[in-house]
Amino acid sequence: MGPRVAVGPPGVVAWVMGNDIRRITLRSEKGPGQRHWLWAYVDAAGALHVDGHDIDPALEAVIGADEAETFHTVAPEHLDALIAVLGGEPGADVLDVLGERCTGKGSYELLAVLRSGVFPVAIVMR
Repeated sequence: MGPRVAVGPPGVVAWVMGNDIRRITLRSEKGPGQRHWLWAYVDAAGALHVDGHDIDPALEAVIGADEAETFHTVAPEHLDALIAVLGGEPGADVLDVLGERCTGKGSYELLAVLRSGVFPVAIVMR
């Protein structure tokens, strides 16, 4: 993880990854015996990545393990559709829209949109 910088809306943790890629934290939750994180960044090719890491005993019943990582990728040509579904203005920076609308509880709504099939999203879980 690179140095943290003040980028994006107040309360959104953001930092610059290698090659000046900005990454924002959409979720960082901690409860008894569980942790949930969700981050977003746009790669050099313009694709949006929404990556999550969950540690939760409740996952055992669903996936057979108490820890999971998920990786959602939205191709550049579908970012305008995502921004529109989230209520952002055409041409807005997708990370700014996510930072304004999809942090904390809003991050769960973002995942519902990504899994809805409204536009293609590559999803990998391990």
